[in-house]
Amino acid sequence: MSLSALLILFGVLLIFFSTWYGLSYLFSPHMDEPDGYARVTGNCGDTMEIGIKVKKGKVVETQCATDGCTMSKQCVESAARLALEKSIEEIRSLNMTHIADEVGHVPDSHLHCAQLAEITLQRALDDYSRNQQPLNQG
Repeated sequence: MSLSALLILFGVLLIFFSTWYGLSYLFSPHMDEPDGYARVTGNCGDTMEIGIKVKKGKVVETQCATDGCTMSKQCVESAARLALEKSIEEIRSLNMTHIADEVGHVPDSHLHCAQLAEITLQRALDDYSRNQQPLNQG
């Protein structure tokens, strides 16, 4: 294969992946001013993020995203779905087993995805709690 053919192939792949990434970013849901937000990168390299909006002590809206595998996507979406319409106390009791049950079958090799989703959700709650501190003190 000639050098020019390799450069053309590289250019086509670069355009393809840039377009894919750009479209993925544009069509991913984004939340304006979440009440709680977390972005966590796991040991596997996958990054998950969850944003929550809370009204009257219950989560009324969630946003989630990941740059990871399909199982990571399913786990973070399940964690966000489980949080909807629940109180902060109820969400605090959610763990990776609840998330894995919501997903369905999670292979042992991907249980870390459910754990990462749990950690991300709990850190979003921690962020929400920190953001409420000044309101509670005043």
